[in-house]
Amino acid sequence: MRTRKWLHSHLHASPISGNLEVSCFGGESESDTGDYWRLIIEGSGKTWKQDQKIRLQHVDTGGYLHSHDKKYARIAGGQQEVCGVREKRADNVWLAAEGVYLPITE
Repeated sequence: MRTRKWLHSHLHASPISGNLEVSCFGGESESDTGDYWRLIIEGSGKTWKQDQKIRLQHVDTGGYLHSHDKKYARIAGGQQEVCGVREKRADNVWLAAEGVYLPITE
């Protein structure tokens, strides 16, 4: 959120793993379909609740937001690569650690 950029993906290879590249792109007045993600709630329910596991699936490519333990050596030294993978796997499930929580109203 600090960058004020969109979570973006497209049909380009990620630099470390060769999966789908994911980056920050654009801004408040600059966006395209590469910024569209589908929220998939793991388990039951239609409302994303705190401590509930989710997947983010990129609309254009079908890739799931993913990370692994391979790290950048130069540009972002020591940081893990975030990428997209086309298959649903146990290691592309996410849990929000912080954020803005809104009360549920019926």
